[in-house]
Amino acid sequence: MRKALAAGFAFALVVTACSSDEPANTSTTTTTAPTTTSTTEPLPPLAVSSPSLQEGELVPTQFTCDGADINPQLDIVGLPDETAALVLIVDDPDAPVGTWDHWVEYDIAAERGDHTIQQGSGQIGIQGVNSWNLTGYGGPCPPPDEQHRYFFTVYALSERLGLPPGIDSAGIRTAMEGKVLGEAQLMALYGR
Repeated sequence: MRKALAAGFAFALVVTACSSDEPANTSTTTTTAPTTTSTTEPLPPLAVSSPSLQEGELVPTQFTCDGADINPQLDIVGLPDETAALVLIVDDPDAPVGTWDHWVEYDIAAERGDHTIQQGSGQIGIQGVNSWNLTGYGGPCPPPDEQHRYFFTVYALSERLGLPPGIDSAGIRTAMEGKVLGEAQLMALYGR
């Protein structure tokens, strides 16, 4: 009789399992597609900012000809992976004689991601000449009773320019053609 009961119980279990609305495989193990984790995060768009300069605001006096005449710190983020060098041109398009260059440097070493040009850093790459026909930074210095715009423009290049020192911005812009991966700009004001 025990055999008959055991056989009947086993039959009932099989019938119950087969008549259930659940799929035959009720395992709780879930398989997910493997996720690929990139070792590099996507970069933000190329941008230039400064802890000392705010977009569209006045340049502090220490960075002008009325102060210490040193360059402000510039923080560059989002350099494209292929960036081989940077170019920095600071100019004033409102000058009475036409656009006036205040700082021209090229073939600035660059790495992926972020780059900082320190305050008062002096030479940061190969020095070009500004509109005073000098190398290095020359701060905002507009005529009396005028307020001008000053553009701090950074270019990310796919290769170094390989130019000798002392090239002006026009020569650099010509040499950059076909090599620019990105461009970012910060504009600030100064008046006297």
